[in-house]
Amino acid sequence: MSTLKVLTYPHVLLKKKATPIEKFTPDLKTFSEKMFATMAASEGIGLAAPQVGISKRLIVVDVSGYAESDNDDAKAWIGTTRFTLNGTETPIPYPLALINPEISHSEEEIIFPFDGCLSLPGGSGYRTRRFRKIVLSACTVDGQNVTIETDGILSICLQHEMDHLEGILFVDRLIDGQDRENVLSEVTEYEQSSEFRKKLKKLKPVDARSIPLEFI
Repeated sequence: MSTLKVLTYPHVLLKKKATPIEKFTPDLKTFSEKMFATMAASEGIGLAAPQVGISKRLIVVDVSGYAESDNDDAKAWIGTTRFTLNGTETPIPYPLALINPEISHSEEEIIFPFDGCLSLPGGSGYRTRRFRKIVLSACTVDGQNVTIETDGILSICLQHEMDHLEGILFVDRLIDGQDRENVLSEVTEYEQSSEFRKKLKKLKPVDARSIPLEFI
């Protein structure tokens, strides 16, 4: 499946607040699958629709790799998750697309030590303020009701992607103000590198704004 072009800082759409999805059309599922493919090809764990140029309240996540990692730092953030679909608890189906997500509860502010973003390529491993535990409600691409209660990396990832729906980037939540300049400097350097150009050439991403979409 083709991948989508990921907008990078300082694109204006990354600072725009996304609007709710009101129509659950068949192409919503197809589009979310393109977002899955883009997230995987970019080696990310989350992606929001505004990052690919569609200012709608849709995010995709997949943190299953943390459970399979040999990295002790990564394993320390696995945490616990309770996932319910239409009121019935069930294993979480990764990769997961969430429509119109809302956080109804959050607790225990913490410092997450290695935040990063596909829209700021090359800048990662920075400390941000997040909540350890959240409760989130949303819909699936076919309109089923989902509730997620989580306190690990999924919580962090969901908060990060939810920020994108509000026009907020992880650099806006950095602990150290000086880190913002460091991140932007790293991003600029990476985007000018041959490694970045080769990656784009290999992926041949499609601009999502050129795709006719009924759900928007």
